[in-house]
Amino acid sequence: MGDPSPRLVQFKIEPTPIPETDIARDGKFPIFRGGFGDIWKCSMATQSGTRHFVAVKSIRILSLTDDKKIQAIGRKVRREAYVWIQLQHDHILPLEGVTVAEEFGPLPALVSLWMEEGSLDDYLKREHSGMPDLRKRELIWQVTAGISYLHGKGIVHGDLTATNVLVDSSGRLRLADFGLSMILAESGNATFNSCHPGNVRWMPPEALGAGAGGEDEDENENDAKHEKPTKAWDVYSYGCVVLQIFSGNQPYAWLTNVLSVMGAMQKGRVPFRGIQSHGVCQQLSPCLNKVSADRPTMDDIVRVLGPR
Repeated sequence: MGDPSPRLVQFKIEPTPIPETDIARDGKFPIFRGGFGDIWKCSMATQSGTRHFVAVKSIRILSLTDDKKIQAIGRKVRREAYVWIQLQHDHILPLEGVTVAEEFGPLPALVSLWMEEGSLDDYLKREHSGMPDLRKRELIWQVTAGISYLHGKGIVHGDLTATNVLVDSSGRLRLADFGLSMILAESGNATFNSCHPGNVRWMPPEALGAGAGGEDEDENENDAKHEKPTKAWDVYSYGCVVLQIFSGNQPYAWLTNVLSVMGAMQKGRVPFRGIQSHGVCQQLSPCLNKVSADRPTMDDIVRVLGPR
């Protein structure tokens, strides 16, 4: 079908185009359905003639008649690709390229490596009971390295959760899902509609505040507007992820209802119970400060954790 980018998205940095004929779905249904798109497990042909599994993130568009909404969603795809394509690190999921096919909708779909072990959240549910502290520390260091790399490049992840950290077949962690990420120098006044039920548990208290509108403000009039993510926002989410690695429990694990979690956040309830005595938990507990300015930076955290 040719170069996918000219259809509805003009990329700032052109991703590698992957021909439609090189991608084949592995199954009839997506393996994950999110608020704005789907994740498909697919196989992709390589130059050597072999095939390997990839994840294809397609963006769902309900109507092709609303040009303004399509343009707004297209800007989100462009922004995600713009951030993602510049990232090269052992603990960042690489972007393989983009593809356009009718089965993935009218917008370019983002193609990445398939992570055999799934999300860190699922991995911990399977493996945590027998996991030695040494392995937990290694996982913490891998998350630390990934976020430190992003912040060193002036990039805020904006949606760090244990569901957005993926695990490959060798057990290595890779940060993923850069749909809310932004390069601070180019963030402008974009609005971030980030308060979705699946990721509230890992969000800092300031995420529940109202923010100003921006270029995407008409994308969904029913979405609540929230503060823009910051490095301090990431540090809080990082703290939740690493304490989950040590405890085996999600933040606010005793609350099953998202509204209850939000209520607990607004009342200043701590997201973890009974783990404060552990040395690493004491070291990293400042990440969960309610006041964002009182949280350490990732550079501070690296110094506290010491050599790998």
